Amino acid sequence: MLEQSLQELFEEQAEAEPPPGRVAVADVIRQGRLRRRRHRIGAVCAPVLAAVAVAAVALTGALPSGILGRTSPQAGRYGQLAGGAFDPSYLGIKLGWLPAGAVVTGGEITPGGEALSAAAPHSGVWAVGVYAPKVCQVTKTRRFECLPFVNTLTVFAGTTLSAGGRGPVVDGHESRWLQGGDGAILAWQYAPGAWALAEHASSPDGTATAVRIARAVEYGQHVPVRFAARFTSLPPGWRISGLQLARDHGVYFASTYAIVRARTIMPTTAVFTGASEEPRISIGPAKIYASRCSFNPAISRREVTIHGYQFAVQDEDLQDNQHGGVSSRLCANHVDGLVVSVAETAAGGPMGFAPTDIMERLQVLGTNPANWVTNPLP
Repeated sequence: MLEQSLQELFEEQAEAEPPPGRVAVADVIRQGRLRRRRHRIGAVCAPVLAAVAVAAVALTGALPSGILGRTSPQAGRYGQLAGGAFDPSYLGIKLGWLPAGAVVTGGEITPGGEALSAAAPHSGVWAVGVYAPKVCQVTKTRRFECLPFVNTLTVFAGTTLSAGGRGPVVDGHESRWLQGGDGAILAWQYAPGAWALAEHASSPDGTATAVRIARAVEYGQHVPVRFAARFTSLPPGWRISGLQLARDHGVYFASTYAIVRARTIMPTTAVFTGASEEPRISIGPAKIYASRCSFNPAISRREVTIHGYQFAVQDEDLQDNQHGGVSSRLCANHVDGLVVSVAETAAGGPMGFAPTDIMERLQVLGTNPANWVTNPLP
């Protein structure tokens, strides 16, 4: 069951603050490798592999809505998209072919791109994604480099990959094999100046499979993502900038998403950085959480009641931050069958949109996906 497979994802989201990120393909691979070692993939069953893949939540970025040739009916509520930024209101890519037994376990949508991850019992973890135009390039020194923008919880600042020999033609476009990771990595231009990647994160022996996966990627999709809560109100200018998604029983739902105050969203718009005025909301069914709300035992917390539900709130002074500020987190284990966590960091001043304020504007929708919404904004 994917319910068991999703446990570790929600445990990490409930217990850890998302780290700051910069796009760096080599370190994405390194992080995925560390996670795989920790979970000891080996020759285990598909649900365990799915949990690893969901925790990794893909290794690359995305497909811009402009190249898709479609616009979302909700795009206006998600802010003006510019520069090929991805629309976080729907998933625009699909994996048309995977090895036998492989299942899509999760993914991401950020302004810089979209990606999906998959896992199979014996062929390990796969990740496929595409970058927005002009985000990545092969340099004259044969390096595959991407602009520094925040992508996902698994992306960290670091080195780039080496561009190796030319690969096969993919949809009429050139491709290159990349070197520097443990697995087989194929990069190709799916449009002029726009790159995509397919990676076998477990072994360098998956070159033939990587090519077959790459050639079957389907663009221009319009797959809805569901939310287990909706805003009843929201101050002007606040928009969803990106989200982490999981897949259960064929339904994609937003397990974590970030909101920002921005009129225009660009591919370089930061997501999941812990930056000031970037609240992060994590909501999912309580039955699939491996753990419950976890706080720093050295710092006091207070109890608040919102919409009849009891929440714990912990505020922490950021003394290590040169600009000062405060971090706040609200969490409850059972809110109409859901685990709810809202975190916010304000640097250099008071918090303008605290987690308690956000929760007062949220209506939880229970555990039945049929009652969830594809647009959580008012």
